[in-house]
Amino acid sequence: MRLSKNIFLTFTIGFLILALSACDLSSTNENPNQATDTGLNNLLPHSQVNLAYGLGGDISQYNAVMMQQMAGTNREHQNVGRYNFSNTRAGDVWNSNLYGGSMNDLNLIINRANENEAWHHRGVAKILMANALGNVVALWNDVPFSEAFQGADNTRPVYDDAEELYDVVQTLLTDGKADLQRDVSPANVLGSADIVYGGDLDLWELAANALSARFHNHRSKIDPQGSAQNVLNALDQGTFSETAENMNLNFGTEDQQANPWYNHKISTFEDNTRLGEFFVDLLISIDDPRLPFYAAENSDGEFVGQEAGVSGSSGISNLGPYYNTPEAPVHFITYTEVKFLEAEANYRLGNFQEAAEAMNDAIISSLMKVTGDADSDYVAEQASEDAASIQNGGFERLMTHKYVALFLQPETFSDWRRSGIPELSPATDNVTGGVIPRRWPYAQGELNANSANVPSVSLTDRVWWDTQ
Repeated sequence: MRLSKNIFLTFTIGFLILALSACDLSSTNENPNQATDTGLNNLLPHSQVNLAYGLGGDISQYNAVMMQQMAGTNREHQNVGRYNFSNTRAGDVWNSNLYGGSMNDLNLIINRANENEAWHHRGVAKILMANALGNVVALWNDVPFSEAFQGADNTRPVYDDAEELYDVVQTLLTDGKADLQRDVSPANVLGSADIVYGGDLDLWELAANALSARFHNHRSKIDPQGSAQNVLNALDQGTFSETAENMNLNFGTEDQQANPWYNHKISTFEDNTRLGEFFVDLLISIDDPRLPFYAAENSDGEFVGQEAGVSGSSGISNLGPYYNTPEAPVHFITYTEVKFLEAEANYRLGNFQEAAEAMNDAIISSLMKVTGDADSDYVAEQASEDAASIQNGGFERLMTHKYVALFLQPETFSDWRRSGIPELSPATDNVTGGVIPRRWPYAQGELNANSANVPSVSLTDRVWWDTQ
């Protein structure tokens, strides 16, 4: 959905509120009464922008560095690239964008919507909360939820079991869809307060089913068959049929309305990241037409990536125009990802023809979205999987194509942990004994204020679904 000028006004106001309030956030438990004068129509876009800036900003950047799509070439990104990932750095997104930001606002919406019978606001908030919580658990494993958002009434919330929280994610999605089907008064219609879908409830239901499939798919290592069937069951309830239905947050053409990657690149920290050597070499090796959209040529007219863990940005390709423009969207979940989910689930169930067809659709949709060219020879060559070829070694190709198509999307970190694809070599200079991290560190604020409940873990410890 494209944003109207009126929606952008709300967006800009919401972003200014975000920028001002983020300075004061330092705890998982923000006071649930701190914004009692803020209406649902202000809280909703504020929460959507904040979540987009979390998932599409720091989470995207640090995951992309660890997954070697990007390289950390300076300062904090260089540290993350060497797996010296600090609790303070992780705490920035935990406090500002997640618990102290979007999730706190979403909790407020859910509670206030009960009082106002604003069921559609509550339904959307539950779907967004499910996406936020699912991503949080995928990064940190056990986290607070049942006792979170209580402010001074409980400053030391328990950390809930990660596996049980995945069930909470599915419940939120189911309940959110049910709320969308309820009648509301004209005063409680979503309309332009929803800057993701403009109040289109049907698209929100499609997005909820897509998210349900994604988080079922995370269980692939512990329940390959059951999780695959659950993925297909979720998609069978109805989901995206084209890229126009993607769950995105679109941004404006001005710097103050820009997406987080563009803002990173126009900041004083823009030399913190460059394209990763592994990713650039992969795209060159398969003559991928998305390369000039994902990456920019260096001063010699070449595409060059930086080795993982090595500092310095001179002569290394910067981010290309697909994301490095103000209006580039943050993708919450897309049609392309849905088709890859369908392909993987069918592959694990032995439905190789269905897997091949879904994989081809995924590749075509990504190429069309990124390059705008649906008729190139490359499309015909790459989207030519058949049942026999995918049965015989096609899974690595499937997951590699997904890694390329979901460039800079946080899900690539979960996919790599589930599949081991692509096969990445650890950064040359690292502090983990040559082991790529498999989780994020807990926020420093939590270690300071809630140490009795924070699990003792290292970056190389695995989340619950990431079995050996």
